[in-house]
This record gives sequence, structure tokens and C-alpha cells, in this order.
Amino acid sequence: MNIIKQKALHLLENAFGKTGTVLAIRAWEPATFFEVDVHFPDMDMSGWKRVQHIKVRVGEGIYRDYTPAGWDEDIRTCTLYINAEQDGPGAQWIRSLRAGDRITYVGVGATMHRPTYAGEMVVLGDMSSIGHYLALQQLAGTRKISGAITIAHENHREEFKEYFNWNIQPVKKNDDGGLHSMLKWTSDRRLANSNIYISGHIPTCIRLRKELKRRDDSPLGIQVQGFWS
Repeated sequence: MNIIKQKALHLLENAFGKTGTVLAIRAWEPATFFEVDVHFPDMDMSGWKRVQHIKVRVGEGIYRDYTPAGWDEDIRTCTLYINAEQDGPGAQWIRSLRAGDRITYVGVGATMHRPTYAGEMVVLGDMSSIGHYLALQQLAGTRKISGAITIAHENHREEFKEYFNWNIQPVKKNDDGGLHSMLKWTSDRRLANSNIYISGHIPTCIRLRKELKRRDDSPLGIQVQGFWS
């Protein structure tokens, strides 16, 4: 990293950085997916109307965006669902994290995804999208969400089904972003009365959006939130 960029990040962190405390960590088996319960004393969750993301410091001058889900605005706690299949700085950070550790973040920002009230809500994504769609479900309340999450490992698919009481199905991922798996899942479903949410692998999000827009029963709307490339 060049010196100017590093200094700029240090200034940003010094000016806006806040901390949270890790309460608990749970790893799925195999340990490439983690749930992290965090107390964020300075985070006001009461006004959230859209799915949020926070920039978490995972290394010297390195930040990754994670979605707070399952938040309790009264005690200011939430869970971060972190996919660590790619062996990058974020994966290395989460594997070293322990209960009681302090984590630093530099902001909370809204994404474009929020509940819609016309038509069905259908979500599509990979494991990096799990926390994102749990947050969307929390915002939607009793309004049902359906869809598919592509998951490569069979144990993770089984854990997903056991863990979440949800209309979202875990489907086998056959490529990096799960494009073909999601296209297959949507192939025999009518989408004309649906609002589609797509998130995860950025190139896959773009291609999937194009394919769904070409359909004769094109959805009411398609909203994309890319996470990784």
C-alpha cells in the first residue's frame, strides 16, 4: 500500500473509527463460514429502513463490508455472517478473532435493498448474501421472502436447512458465483409478479440480472448489490 493511501486511511479511522466487542463466534463445519455476535455501543439501529453495511477493519489499512443482521436496537447488538471461502484478508481476520476482542469500523451505510410491498420478494445470491437477506427479512417482518442461496459444500447446505426456518432454499453451487445454479432454480418459476434481489459475486450479479431481464415474464423490478469479485 502506498504511503499516501495509508495515511489517508489512518486519518479516516482516527476521525470516524468506532469499536465493538465480540460476544461470541460460531463456525460452520467446515470452518469457512462464521457467525459473529457483536455489541456496538455507538451504533444506533433504531432508524434502519434498508439493509445496512459496515466497514470493518480486518488488517492494517484494510476494510471489508459486512452486513449487520438480527440486530437488537435496545442493547445494540447484532450478528455478522462472514463467508471465508476466499483466503483473503477478511478470511484471515475472522479465523483469528476471539470472543472479547474489539473490532474497529468506520461507518454504517444503507444499501439499496429494502422490502417491497407489491408482488413477491425473491432473493438470489451466494453465501456472502446470507446476512444480507436475513437483514432484509428482519425489515420485512411477517412478509414472506423466497429464493435461493448457492452453497458449494454439502455440509453447509444441510446446516443452512437445519438452522434457518426460511422459504429460501440452499442449492448446490457449480461455479464461482453460482450463476448456472440460480438460472436453473429460476427456470421453472414465474417471475412476472416478483421483485428480485440479487447479491454476491459481482460479475455473476450482472450476468444474472441481464438473463432475468430477457425473460418473457420479466420481473417487476431487479435490484443488485454486489459484494465480491
